Amino acid sequence: MQTRTLKRPETELYVVEAGDPSKPAILFLHGFPDCHDLWLPHMESLSDQFHVISFDMRGAGKSTAPAKAHGYRIPRLLDDIDQVLTLTRGPTGKAHLVGHDWGSMIGWDFVSDPAYSRRVQSWTSLSGPQLGVARQWALDNLNLRAEQRNAALNQVIHSWYMLALNIPGAGRAVFGTASTPIWKLAHQLGGVPRGDPHLKRSRREIATLTRNTFRLYEQNVLTPPEPPSIDGIRVPTQLVILENDVFLRPEVCEAMTPFCCNLLRVRLPANHWAPVSHPELVTEAIRGFVGSYS
Repeated sequence: MQTRTLKRPETELYVVEAGDPSKPAILFLHGFPDCHDLWLPHMESLSDQFHVISFDMRGAGKSTAPAKAHGYRIPRLLDDIDQVLTLTRGPTGKAHLVGHDWGSMIGWDFVSDPAYSRRVQSWTSLSGPQLGVARQWALDNLNLRAEQRNAALNQVIHSWYMLALNIPGAGRAVFGTASTPIWKLAHQLGGVPRGDPHLKRSRREIATLTRNTFRLYEQNVLTPPEPPSIDGIRVPTQLVILENDVFLRPEVCEAMTPFCCNLLRVRLPANHWAPVSHPELVTEAIRGFVGSYS
């Protein structure tokens, strides 16, 4: 893997890439609490066909943290993605986009913004709806008949931590004192098998993934971006539904369906961290979809 550092006004981003730059590109976006190495097995498998790219989002892994909490607002993160594309593909270069967890939540805003979506050839989302859509879906369904109301309540229960991290000082207290056990517990609940190499991080490594990036929750969850317009996402989209996800239930992820003009749904019998627990299934879903639009 080749590595570079991209200097931005509020952060320095650690960028990794492999494969032939003359081939179609795939840019992978990780979530919380992860970094680019979530995608390394997929990048290695796909690097023979594609120019594969990822980066540590601001404050995670080897990327530096913004000095101010508002540095984690989604509009700033969208510009980071755009600048990584410029660094690796040139000022007008394009890529297929793949996101998981927060990488997916942020990716939806990238592909729904005409200023950015022109750079995206296809979009694959795993386990992360657009935040404005998720909020509106929960509010709407809490007022409907029992089946839909139960689905919304179920999602609220499963995502309690998103609200808890908006309590002033909660994120700093939790991830300043108990980041290692919480990180490991979350990954195991999310389907990473015991003994998996992904779980064998040092306390210091886990601190680089959690001590700053929890601000994604406090800066965006209660004041999310507006939902896109119905049929407003023109980018060909693959919505990978993880049927056993304990954090983001299939129903809230499927709420993105009306906003996509060109949508393929794929259901996998996997939990939240499917990129770790089921790498072959995820890689093949990406390869097949991206290949049809390259």
